[in-house]
Amino acid sequence: MTVLIEVSQLPPDETSPNSRAFWAKKYKAGKVYHDAVYYSCVNARNKGEKGGKRFPMLRARLDLTFVFAVSRRRDRDNWLSRFKPGLDAIKDASLILDDDSEHLEIGEILFWVNPEVAPLTIIRLAGYRHFRKSG
Repeated sequence: MTVLIEVSQLPPDETSPNSRAFWAKKYKAGKVYHDAVYYSCVNARNKGEKGGKRFPMLRARLDLTFVFAVSRRRDRDNWLSRFKPGLDAIKDASLILDDDSEHLEIGEILFWVNPEVAPLTIIRLAGYRHFRKSG
């Protein structure tokens, strides 16, 4: 089972591990992004349940695509960290059982430049019966 979710914003600058923003500003920006991802996930979950898909996924792979208007260098690890409020929202919306390594595999983190659709976060969750063994 695969679920594709589009969120019409990117993780905020304040949620970056390199941000020097005041904690209240970080919290507020993270909450706004969390809520945007949460409602998009609830919508996807409700559509999926009508189609016979079962949630939460016991094991899943998460692939992220961040769509930007401008091309520049970007750090995948930093963007994954910035996405933490979104990851919490996916769990809070009951698409996945938990976001620990036993239940969620972090897959690809891609960057795409397309000024016509940016800003956009594309979340792809693929449910698995078993994880592939790493190593």
